[in-house]
Amino acid sequence: MNDFATRDSASYNRVRGWLSRVLEDDPVDRFAIRHDTGAEVASIKGKDGQPFERAEDRIDELAGAVSDRIFEDAIGLGGVQRYIITAYAADKTITRLPIRENADASGAGRLPGDPVDSEPPTEKGLLTQTMRHLEISERTHATVVANIFAMQSKMLREKDERISHLELRHWETVIAAEQLVSDHHRRALETKAAEQKAEAMHEILGTFLQLAPTAVNKLAGKAILPEKTSPALLSLRALVGTLKADQLEAFKFVLTPPQLETLTEIVSSEVADDEHQRTAKR
Repeated sequence: MNDFATRDSASYNRVRGWLSRVLEDDPVDRFAIRHDTGAEVASIKGKDGQPFERAEDRIDELAGAVSDRIFEDAIGLGGVQRYIITAYAADKTITRLPIRENADASGAGRLPGDPVDSEPPTEKGLLTQTMRHLEISERTHATVVANIFAMQSKMLREKDERISHLELRHWETVIAAEQLVSDHHRRALETKAAEQKAEAMHEILGTFLQLAPTAVNKLAGKAILPEKTSPALLSLRALVGTLKADQLEAFKFVLTPPQLETLTEIVSSEVADDEHQRTAKR
């Protein structure tokens, strides 16, 4: 047997006490040691087929032999093994003793420096460990889910803030564009009004320069300033000058042929008078 293996004293004491009671009550001639799987480990018989003696030294020897057989088998199998010791009188079963042997806890087959194994797991220990594992898993899952929701909430909040900021910038851009369009229209209207005002002043000034000699000559009663043209021709020219091309073109459709002929005669007469006056002055 391995020098580092020691027999379980608790198992030996239990076997010895059981043997003392069995041998005291019944004449037992054979002990059978079987594994809980049914495999027979050993069979110990009395000397010459006779019942075992009840002497203390004989009980100690028998208890040691039974314990050693169980221990050796447990060392070979490893871990915790269960055995059944059965007492027989001839072929009659007297009683039995279930016993458990922990080979790993005994230190059998272990070298110096090897870790010492603890007791094998029990149902209660496995249940407790499983419950703790499930509790930790649930806590971890809850923490992960909470972190995911927190991150998503933060992302949604940041997106909402970004969208609000972009919407504000968008409307600011729209307002600025509308303001620029309004300013452009206003400047265009102001420019048009200034051009029309300048044209009106130019026409007024031209008319004044043309009518001034006539007015001065009439006030003086004699020709002091040369008259460029008559007031009638000037008015007619001013009227014709204010007409647009489409209006002049429209005369063809508005006026009758006699009216167009009369208008042409008036213009021709005035132009002829004006040319005659200019020729006489020269």
